[in-house]
Amino acid sequence: MEIPVCTFDLKTGIFCERCEEKIRRGEVTELDIKIMRALLELEKNFHQLQSMCYVKSVDTKDAIIVVLRNGNLSAIPQHSLASIKRKLSDILGKNVKIIEDSVDIGRFLEPLVAPARIVAINKIWLPDNSTEIRIILDDERRLKLSVESLQEISRVTKNINLKVDFARKSRKRAFPVKQKAGPPEDRDKRQNVT
Repeated sequence: MEIPVCTFDLKTGIFCERCEEKIRRGEVTELDIKIMRALLELEKNFHQLQSMCYVKSVDTKDAIIVVLRNGNLSAIPQHSLASIKRKLSDILGKNVKIIEDSVDIGRFLEPLVAPARIVAINKIWLPDNSTEIRIILDDERRLKLSVESLQEISRVTKNINLKVDFARKSRKRAFPVKQKAGPPEDRDKRQNVT
């Protein structure tokens, strides 16, 4: 597997100057190191991982998202990919989702929002010359990750401020509170008072 640090350094835990600099700058985090070690270990049983390229990982409140280079996942059969996710989840103690990196923000976000679908994507220019990406999803009830998790993934992996809206929002039904009728004599008194 192609990784952003030296394989020898990763296995020994002693990093060269170049790798140490990447860690200092925050390009490689402790989570990245933990996941890269796990992927290198899994590479022994899943040989398809040898041709993969690791990009980044993000730990959200919902799941750990592992990002691989675009085009990598098509080389892995679905049953092997499911096994890799399951083994990573066991190692990390949290649900793991593996996605592909993409320059196109829509293609990048599609597997994250599934089974919800992206209806529209807009780029918004803000007065301070920064930009924000706004996506509209079809149905809030179908979104498995939280909006906060989507925003964190976009910020960490793509350096994008993401705003999420929905074409159909889930409505929380408010049921009226039933009043207790009370003893029968109280009911009779209320009915007679007019």
